[in-house]
Amino acid sequence: MYNNIMDDFAQRPRRLENTQRGQVPASRPHVRVVATGGTIAMQLDAEQGGATPAVSGADLVAAVPGIAQIARLSVEEFSNIPSEHMTPEVWLRLAARLNEISQAGDVEGIVVTHGTDTMEETAFFLDLTVRGDVPIVLTGAQRPASTPDADGPGNLRDGVRVAACAESKRRGVMIVMHGEIHTAREAVKTYTEELDAFDSHSGTDLGFVREGRVCFTSEVLPRRHLPLPTSLPRVDIIPMYAGADDAAMQAALGRRAAGLVIAAVGAGNVNRGLFDGIKAALRQGVAVVIATRVPHGLVRPLYAYAGGGVSLREAGAIMAGDLTPQKARVLLMLALAAGEQGESLRERFETSDFQAQKEPLQQNQTANADYVV
Repeated sequence: MYNNIMDDFAQRPRRLENTQRGQVPASRPHVRVVATGGTIAMQLDAEQGGATPAVSGADLVAAVPGIAQIARLSVEEFSNIPSEHMTPEVWLRLAARLNEISQAGDVEGIVVTHGTDTMEETAFFLDLTVRGDVPIVLTGAQRPASTPDADGPGNLRDGVRVAACAESKRRGVMIVMHGEIHTAREAVKTYTEELDAFDSHSGTDLGFVREGRVCFTSEVLPRRHLPLPTSLPRVDIIPMYAGADDAAMQAALGRRAAGLVIAAVGAGNVNRGLFDGIKAALRQGVAVVIATRVPHGLVRPLYAYAGGGVSLREAGAIMAGDLTPQKARVLLMLALAAGEQGESLRERFETSDFQAQKEPLQQNQTANADYVV
C-alpha cells in the first residue's frame, strides 16, 4: 500500500492545454507590498566591502517604472534583514500579519519582498499557515539595488502583475523570479548568483510572465493547511555523508529537539552510525523524517539493509516523499506544534497530495481573461 501511495507522488502538475492569461482591468486592483529585506533591498557599501541592507520597501516600489499602472499599491515595512537572519519566530509574525491583511478584504493581492537564500522555506511556511484565496507572491533579487543591472525592479514588477491577476487566486503562495512562477511547495533555489535562480522541484513551473502577460501553464496541487501556532518546536536537519556518525544528532537532542529531519542519500538511506542514532532518537519519542539531499526524485523504502529505507521505516521513521529537507523541517515543526503524532503525523507526510488534481483545460475551453498587466 505504501508503494502505491508513494507512486502517486510521481504524478506531477499537469500541463494545461490552453495557457491561462490575464488582462488588465479598467480599475486597478489593490496590492499590498510587504517588505522584509534581502538583496533586493541592499546597496553596495564600499567601507564594509559588500552589500548591506539599506533600501526601504517604499523606495523599492518608487524605483520601478510603470508599476503604478499595474495596481494601486500600498507598502508595509515589516523588516529589513538578510534572509539568512529569517527565523521561525519571524515566520510566525509574518504569517499572522499576512492573515490579517488577507482577511481585511481590501486587497486583491500581496507581494512579499524577501531574500532568495531562504525564500523557499518562508514561502512554504506561509502556504501552510495563511488562509484565504488572496494571491501571495514572494519575490526578491540576485543583485543589490545599487548595481546598474539590478534585477529587483523587474522581479517586483512581475510579482505585482501576478498578485494582481485574478487567475492567481486559489493557487496558494507563489515565488516569482526571472519571469517564472513557482508554487511554494515546488520552488527551490538552484543557483547561487545566476538571475534564473529558482526551479520547480518536479521540473514543471506553474507559469511565467512575458511582455506584460501572466500565463499559467500548470494546475496547482491541492494545498495543505495547518494551524498557525504561537510558538514552534525545535526541529534540526541532520546530514548524511560518507563516514557520518550521530554526533550532530546527539547535539540536536541535547538542545531538546522535538523532531529531526535526516538529509539522507539516494532514495532515503543512511549508514549504520546514523541508523543506530535514529533508532535511539525514536525510542526517546523524537519524530524522525527521512528526506534526501538529492535534488530530484522521491524518498521511498527500497533497501532493506541496516540504514536502508525499508529498515528506517520499520524502525518508525517517516518518509518525506517529494519534500526537500528544509521543507520537510517546516512541515514537521507545524505538525508537531498542532499536536500530531503517530499515524496522523505519518499520514501528514506519506499521503499523496497528487490524488485530487484539477482537470486540465480542454482544447475547446476558453481561458479566463481578466488581467493583462
